[in-house]
Amino acid sequence: MDTLVVTAAGHEQKLTDAPASVTVITAAELRSRPYTNLLDAMRDVEGIDLGTGQDKSGQGSIAMRGLGSDYTLVLIDGKRQNNNGDIYPNNFGGFQSAHLPPLDMIERIEVVRGPMSTLYGADAMGGVINIITKRVSDKWVGSITHGRTFQEDSDLGNETTTDFAVSGPLVKGLLGLTVRGSIYDKEESTPEYTATTDPSGALYKPSTGFGGGGKTSDNTNHTAGFRLALTPNAQHEILFDYDLSRQKYDNREAQFGITDSAETILDSERVGYSEIQRTSRDQMSLTHIGKWDLGRSEVTLTHLETKNDGRSLPLSIEQRIAVRDLAASEADKLAWVEDNLLPRPNRDLASKGLTLDAKLEMPLGDHFVVVGGQVIDQEMTDNVFGMVGSGYKGGAKQEHKQFSVFAEDNWAITDDFTLTGGVRYDDHNEFGGHVSPRVYGVYNLTDAWTVKGGVSTGYKTPKTSDLYAGITGFGGQGTSPWAGNPDLKPETSVSGELAAYFTAEDGHTFNATLFMTQFKDKIQNIDNCQETPSGSKACANIDPRWTASVADGGFNQKINYKGNVSEAEIKGLELAGRYLLPFNLSLKANYTFTDTEVTKGPAKGRPLTGDPTSASASSADTPAKHMANLTLDWQASQDLNMYLGMYVESDRVRGWDADGKHLPDYKAYQIFHLGGSYAVSETLTLSARVNNLLDTDFSDYEVDWEDNAGTWEATKLNDYKVIDKSRNFWISANMRF
Repeated sequence: MDTLVVTAAGHEQKLTDAPASVTVITAAELRSRPYTNLLDAMRDVEGIDLGTGQDKSGQGSIAMRGLGSDYTLVLIDGKRQNNNGDIYPNNFGGFQSAHLPPLDMIERIEVVRGPMSTLYGADAMGGVINIITKRVSDKWVGSITHGRTFQEDSDLGNETTTDFAVSGPLVKGLLGLTVRGSIYDKEESTPEYTATTDPSGALYKPSTGFGGGGKTSDNTNHTAGFRLALTPNAQHEILFDYDLSRQKYDNREAQFGITDSAETILDSERVGYSEIQRTSRDQMSLTHIGKWDLGRSEVTLTHLETKNDGRSLPLSIEQRIAVRDLAASEADKLAWVEDNLLPRPNRDLASKGLTLDAKLEMPLGDHFVVVGGQVIDQEMTDNVFGMVGSGYKGGAKQEHKQFSVFAEDNWAITDDFTLTGGVRYDDHNEFGGHVSPRVYGVYNLTDAWTVKGGVSTGYKTPKTSDLYAGITGFGGQGTSPWAGNPDLKPETSVSGELAAYFTAEDGHTFNATLFMTQFKDKIQNIDNCQETPSGSKACANIDPRWTASVADGGFNQKINYKGNVSEAEIKGLELAGRYLLPFNLSLKANYTFTDTEVTKGPAKGRPLTGDPTSASASSADTPAKHMANLTLDWQASQDLNMYLGMYVESDRVRGWDADGKHLPDYKAYQIFHLGGSYAVSETLTLSARVNNLLDTDFSDYEVDWEDNAGTWEATKLNDYKVIDKSRNFWISANMRF
């Protein structure tokens, strides 16, 4: 049976006929492996790189065709999930990937690689991930899935997941209900590096950092939701959805950041974190689906609110000076800080707003036309926006308002050739209008061969937080301010791809895709606000004492701000296929080659990284040049399935040191997984998997020693970008009723 997709063109069609590169992940595939967040679902997909790094919570990010997670639009049933600003600052961006529907509610996930701004607007420059949930059932059914991961290394925490869904009619033929939820519980991980010695023989044992260093804290994630489906007749359907997600992370041992105290304020004026970090998301949507003589319409109004609690407000410049100038005994200083600066006000990081989506699908002879529009009215709250000049002003917000219209025509010029042309117009409250066109052709050479390709444009507006004319955040535990820049322009791209698909009568499949992207106006950090061009709006409303010398009563800070500084070129190749073997065996494989180069800017000639604006560019978001997945699947019987999977990567750039020296690349590696599932009965299925089968040690490191006047100073270089876990075991039981 042909695989159908809806994301690539806004309406249902065969995967091979879709005007884009699409991969479909089925519910059965998701159930066969551990699933706790969006990254778990994306493993094994060509063009997807999950190894660009980890945040402080230990969660990774999704890079697609050389572009980081900020350039991937995530949808649930076509509804946007991306926040309009950075409410997870200081390397906590992985929080967003955990706000997902329960496993038992997911029908499939469609992954579209390459720009989709014509249909979906900003944020879809790298691609789109659309999570399609199950419809309300016309009879009462339910399922519950419980899984647990056991770590072989006792220093690493175990994980437990429970998902459930119940669905059925309240009034048969008229009103249906689905209730869903999930519980995720992860124990802390406290791994340690193996000790070594310096050239003098002294013991050296580096400490492991949180997130990227392998340590993680206790955390939980609870989700719940429901859907009401009203079907007054065969032509109309009305859906109401409500979903919530609550995450909690333990910071009592300062795993994420130093907790507020009089001692830390006196010692270094550092504040910013409470003992418990919480994030929440609440989403409501109302959808009408209509079937008319003209075609099919869909209109959705969504309210989305996301909060990040547990962060406290850094000290203002006046408070910082007051602490520095205290002249009293240590006890009196502590008492003054307790009375005047503690407890710290909550930072109030939040994003909320309304989104109205509407589209109409119309079959018109040889044409299939999709027209629609979108209205976004959102705002971001961050109390650091109120740190204007030397004082503080409460209630500061940043607005994000955008109006869009689009049209796309799938024209079947012949029985074998379809040409898709589309255009979108976006009007933003800060940037005015922008047009995003695309054209794509699909030619069925034979029943087995399809050739397709086209040119698409991408468009990404700056984060709402980056546009603020003033302080937008802090590094160094609330000591180093960052600044916004209202002069920022949207990032844009033009991408082309050419693909060939083969489907044999006996079930073998193969596809190959060449792609190339020209990327302009990339937004990255600029080192010093004191060097802003004359007339620039960047770094406005910042007290000059932040950057003044200590002798002049200041704090000698170099304040970073954002600018459009780079252009880049990304090119690559994606191969994927499935081959059926004797004895109910099948082999599925894919390979991705990605090559990036900065063509304009301070890092010209270097690979595109997360911030290649200086000689000490890090490797954040730098894709591996070579990645491959290989899975051997064995359907041993009708009830028993087993598989062996392998992932390989090589040539991942580490970066450069402060002197511009190219550091050695991260090591190549391969990792194996062995899993299977057994249908005990029609209602019970057991699954299991051994992750990191050969127990590859990702904590290995090398040390560059330097003799500094008789003292050996160490520079530690991890062998691998992501310190993955040692061998562990996952088991799961799925019961249906």
